[in-house]
Amino acid sequence: MLSSSEIVHSASLKKEVSGYMTSSLKGKSHSASNTRRTVQQIIDTAIKTRKTDKEKDVLRWVQFCVDTCLSQQDEGGQTPKKQAKEQEQNDSSGYHVIGESDDDFIPSEDDQQVPDSDKKKKKKKDEKQQQQKPTRRKKEEDQPPFIQPNAGSKAVVSYFSSAHPVAASDKNGLSSGYFAKSYFFPSKESFNAFISVLNSARKTIDCCVFSLTDDDVADALIAAKKRNVTIRIITDNQQAAGIGADAERLQRDHGIPYKTDHTTGYMHNKFAVVDSKTLINGSFNWSKGENIMITNLPYCIKEFQAEFDALWKEF
Repeated sequence: MLSSSEIVHSASLKKEVSGYMTSSLKGKSHSASNTRRTVQQIIDTAIKTRKTDKEKDVLRWVQFCVDTCLSQQDEGGQTPKKQAKEQEQNDSSGYHVIGESDDDFIPSEDDQQVPDSDKKKKKKKDEKQQQQKPTRRKKEEDQPPFIQPNAGSKAVVSYFSSAHPVAASDKNGLSSGYFAKSYFFPSKESFNAFISVLNSARKTIDCCVFSLTDDDVADALIAAKKRNVTIRIITDNQQAAGIGADAERLQRDHGIPYKTDHTTGYMHNKFAVVDSKTLINGSFNWSKGENIMITNLPYCIKEFQAEFDALWKEF
């Protein structure tokens, strides 16, 4: 293994390590809690390599300082007046977005467009008006409803029927009360829907996922466990042993059991069954942007539940 001294004094090695870290961090959402835990894992690993207590104490002090700085980010790091103003704007949106932070914001295509040069004067004028009178993103009645924790499967059906009527339309071959909705990532709305379904659980959550490294997802599972929801996790054995993987921590600290495949190949399933009533399935690794489908079609749920039970028994 390369020493830290070699890496620090080599531009090419620093670039290589930086690229590796960037690639790994892209697999996580950028909330303050995720950042704090990632930094903590890095420093904890460094502490284990030190031989003297003095060296370890220096690293622990660095860890304390970094954690203090990041805790300010977690709390907003702003004056009370500005915090109150932003809180008022956030409350006006009409619903909550789980894990929301400034870093989580992903601009729409319109937001990313660079204005034409002949619009610069108008842009400055608009910015001045916005400073004088803040605007709301949408009217409250236009916002989709939010699925509250422990709301149950009926609330999930109600959410998709009202917020996404096309996904529950009989024109798409679905009977009344059933839905099927696709989500694509990265998207705050998609992640919100995904987490909301996990949060809706009252009885059970069965997760079969290749990689589980996102701390916002882990927090949702921990919250469900505290509500006495029975949770089972199946994940890939190599991924579970990696830095930042949450399965072992969830079992050790919160009593959430998990099993791995113990094979040389990859366990590439990516699905969850919530309360035996709602299915989340797709290419989404729960740690990077891909896609999922959420549905309550009974036949699909029955097949995925049977697959999970068979894998749980096998592993």
